[in-house]
Order: sequence, then C-alpha cells, then structure tokens
Amino acid sequence: MRWPAALAVTLALAACASTSTTSDSTSSAPAGTSTGAGAKACDEPCVLFNVQVSFAGLDNITGSFVDNTSGTGFSSCSEWVTGDSVGFAQGPGTPTHTDTKIDGKSLSFGFEVGHDQFHGPGMYSNTLLEGVTIGSDTFLGNSDTETLNADGSGHVTFSNLSGGSVTGPQGAESGTVTWTCSH
Repeated sequence: MRWPAALAVTLALAACASTSTTSDSTSSAPAGTSTGAGAKACDEPCVLFNVQVSFAGLDNITGSFVDNTSGTGFSSCSEWVTGDSVGFAQGPGTPTHTDTKIDGKSLSFGFEVGHDQFHGPGMYSNTLLEGVTIGSDTFLGNSDTETLNADGSGHVTFSNLSGGSVTGPQGAESGTVTWTCSH
C-alpha cells in the first residue's frame, strides 16, 4: 500500500480546497447524481472533473459527480495531465470536504500515478489509492487499469476488489470510473 503517498496527497488536497459542501443525491437532480451547493466551484486556478461511476458486486451504484478538488492549482487540463507541478498525476476522485453520495450511499476513492511510473498520457495499472469505500463497505485490491488522455479525460476499470463491511456481508466489487476535464 502507498499510505504515505496517499496521506500526503490527501493533506495537500485538503490544504488547497476551501469549498466545504455536502453532496447528496436527494436533491432535484436525477437519481444517482451527486449535487450540492458549490459542487462546481473551485479555487482558481483549477480544472474540474465530471466523473461518472458504475460499480457492481456487493454494492451496485451508478451515477455522477463533479470533482472540484483534484484539479486545484492547474490552469488547464493539458497542464494537469503533464503532472509537472506535483511530480505525478492525481486522477480524479471523490472531492475532499464533501460527502459524495451516489444512489444514497456515501462514496470515496482516489487514483494516483506515482512519479516513478508517470510518462504522460497513456495506460497505467495499480493506481487505486486506499481502495473504494461505498457506505460502510471497503474494497481493496490492485486489479485496476487507468487510461489517461492528453485532454485530461480518462477512465479506470477495476475488477474483483475484495472486501465488504467489518460486521456484514463480504464480497467483490468491480466497476468503471470515467471522467472529462474542463476549465
């Protein structure tokens, strides 16, 4: 596991982000869509990621949200995808300081391509940080593949992450995360 890197990224993002909102799919937005006051705002300069998720297994969820924290400090999507200013490309994930909910379940995940692996746009594997948490269920593994495009868009697929809740059912989780980048 890359706990020190994950902690450093989390702390860096927390320091850069000042938007504090609660996103919830119980608003007038379509079911499965995470919304909230300030959900599309970010500290300039920044880029935004429109993220779509589709997970199946122990927890089935499908929906979308806006990541307004992973692109803080970047003036364009092409700048973000180079990873030059931070030494790695932080893939989009659930925004910090929010409770991102899809289909009524809290969702948390993040992706990272380490400096020693990063070569710009292309394909990467084992980029999932700290697994995927859906509600009280956490899924871990390293069976993910990320495609990062020159325009900042991309997708990650993962399969058969194992886990579940500490006191409840155990099982596998598979899914896709797709995003576009905008300024």
